[in-house]
Parts: sequence; C-alpha cells; structure tokens
Amino acid sequence: MDKKEKLGICPAFLFYLSLILKFIVKFLLPPFLFFLTVFSQNSFAQSQLNVQKMVSFENFINDEIKNLNIAGAEVLVYKNNEIAWHKALGYVNLSTQKPLEKNSIYYIQSMTKPIISVAIMQLVEKGLIDLEDKAQKYIPELASLRVNLDLSMGVNGPTEDRESDITIKQLLTHTAGFSHGLETTQFDQELFKLMYNDLFNPKEYRKIEERIDQLLKVPLIGQPGKQWEYSASPDLLALILQRISGQGVNTYLKEFIFEPLGMTETGYNVSPPNANRVMLVYLKNEAQELIPSPYQVPTQGNTVYGGTHGLFSSMEDYLRFCKMVLSNGSLNGKSILKPETIALMEQNHVGSMLGGARGFGLGFGVLVDTDKDPSPGSDGQIYWGGFFKTHFFIDPAEDLIAIFMTQKFPSNNEYVIALNRYVYSALE
Repeated sequence: MDKKEKLGICPAFLFYLSLILKFIVKFLLPPFLFFLTVFSQNSFAQSQLNVQKMVSFENFINDEIKNLNIAGAEVLVYKNNEIAWHKALGYVNLSTQKPLEKNSIYYIQSMTKPIISVAIMQLVEKGLIDLEDKAQKYIPELASLRVNLDLSMGVNGPTEDRESDITIKQLLTHTAGFSHGLETTQFDQELFKLMYNDLFNPKEYRKIEERIDQLLKVPLIGQPGKQWEYSASPDLLALILQRISGQGVNTYLKEFIFEPLGMTETGYNVSPPNANRVMLVYLKNEAQELIPSPYQVPTQGNTVYGGTHGLFSSMEDYLRFCKMVLSNGSLNGKSILKPETIALMEQNHVGSMLGGARGFGLGFGVLVDTDKDPSPGSDGQIYWGGFFKTHFFIDPAEDLIAIFMTQKFPSNNEYVIALNRYVYSALE
C-alpha cells in the first residue's frame, strides 16, 4: 500500500483535482488578478490621488530633465494622513550621473521663513513677546530708520520721516517697509549687494548682526503698515529670536522645533557624511546649457543663522514640519504650537494688499479667494517657496500637503504652477 492509499486519497480524485486546478490557473485566475489590480488602483485613486494624473506630472518632470531644463526633482504628496505619491527623478549631480534619491538634501532658501515664523510664535505663546510690540524694543537701531522717496536713485536717494514704528506683526507679514533686494530698481540692486554677499561666501561676514547692520544702513522703501513688499524682515526676526531666547538661532531651532519634530537633517550646515546627498545648484549659461552654478552654497562653515534663508533640509524633514502645521501645531504627541496659534498664522493679515485673491499670514502666503485666482486650490491654502525652485503648499480643506524640491537658479513659478495643476487635477 502506497502513501496515498494509506492517507485514503483516491488516485482518480487527484487526477480530477489537477484538472480543476489547471482550469482555474488558465481561465479564472487572470481575470481575477486583472480585477484585483483595477480595484486596487481605483481604491487608491478614490482615497488618495488619480494615479494616471500623477504619472502625467512625472512625465512632465522627466521631460524637463531630458530637455536639460533641470537636473532632477523630488516631489511628494501627502493626503489623508499618508504619503500618496513620492518620486525622486533625475540626478543630484549631472556630471557624475549620480541619481537623485528620495530624501536628498536641498538648500531651501526662503522656505526658512515659515520655520523662523513658527519660532517667533512660540515666544508669543510664552509671553516673551507680543505681536504689537515695537520691534525697536529689541533692535534699538530701528528707531532711526527713514523712508526712501525715489527707489530709482538707489539707497542714497531722498527720504522722509517714518510715520509710525515697526511692529513684530509687520515683520511677520512683510508690511514693515523693508525690501529683499530682489526687484529691478536701483535701490534693490544696491541692497542685494550689501546684504547677501555672504550667500556664497560665508567669510564675507560671520553672524546675523553683521547682515542686519547692512540692512539698517539703508532707508525703508515705504511707510510701515502701508504696503506688502516681500522683504528681509525675517532676518530681523532671527535677531530678535536670538536676543529674547539668549540662544543662537541654530541652537533654538534645534531644541524647540527640529528635535521635537524629528527633523534630523535640517540645519544651517550639513554633516560631512551627508554632503554628497546635497543636490547641486544649476543654471543656464549664455548658450542655454544647463551647468552647475559657479557659486554653490557651502555645506559647512555657515555661521549667519538667518531667517530669510540659510537652512538645508530633506523632503522627509520638511514634510514633518508641514504635517505639524496641518495637524494644528502637534506631531506624534509633540506640541510645537497651540491650535489657536496655528489658526492665527493661517489668517490673512494684509487685507487686499496682494490683490484680493491672495493674502499673507504670519509667515507664509494664504489663498484667500479661489474664485479670483486662476490657480487651483482651496480657500485657506497656505504656501511658500525658495529661490532655487523649492515649494510647498498645505491645504487643510483637502487634508493635503505637496512639496517640490529642485535646485535651479534663477527662480520662477513654472514648477509651482505645474505642481498645483497636476496635484489638484489628481484629487478625486
């Protein structure tokens, strides 16, 4: 008696069972697997994003890389409490063909501003500072500032008296009357040279006080509270943070924001082992060839801990910051700000100074009226970007975060527009 007979298994039964299994594998399994695939894709689309729409965005970025408009880019979409899309495309270094990997490190430029703003609001919560405080209380040199009357005549043009003192709130909302040196006026061109020589040469000056000294050598471009002008005021906030906390800005941010949020790869310098993860900054030369910028931001030796720019970060780290904002000030049981403080930051505090469709909160832009704005989005979306074409937006109404990272000079809005268009078209 063989083993099958001992087990009571009939040979004929085994024969017919094998035929049935072959039939299932050949005829029933493929349609089932197809259905399962379609179902899973549709389910993903319904709960997160339309996959095909995001593939279209991926194709768009790949075309930009193929056409040598950018070296590479990383994009992440966070929807309904999970990462719905995350791609790293192209190269961190074109010369070596080193692929751009997820969570590479980027010089985020002005995406530093929202972080400094959160730090200032922590001081407000602690009662160490008030939004209506006069800024000269902490930086006495502000008391002597006057207002420029003719920007075409540069920083030494005619001036008039200031009508009111500058407040902390005005510094947060870019309504204090400062400039950023990024416009085409003679005034801005001269201001930029004064303030930002350290951007690619950290030996130019060594601390934030020295950069502020340059800013305070020139008059305001307008009366405080009378206009919105993208400005260097977050550098003043960084100095105020330092003076009130008694800590270096880098130390404060690490203790009260980065460590609680688990942002281990965000700071003003990059640890030497991670230097090869920093994406190079690229630009187009006169022949319209994409080449590495001759002025790469140093990854070590930076000691000007500013508020306008200065931080390096990774996609995963900045996502943590955005998740904290989306979650009303907390993340993983760590409270950074109170919900009411986040709500205050997300309000438009500049009225119609930006035209009515968009406003500005305490540290970032706010989409106020989607009916008046050509870009897709929801009322209440907050956003900001960096000069090397980094960008993020947070949409509380959609429980949505999108972040785009690349390193390209000079800045424009082409990828911001594309990110908004593709992500919102992918929402179900």
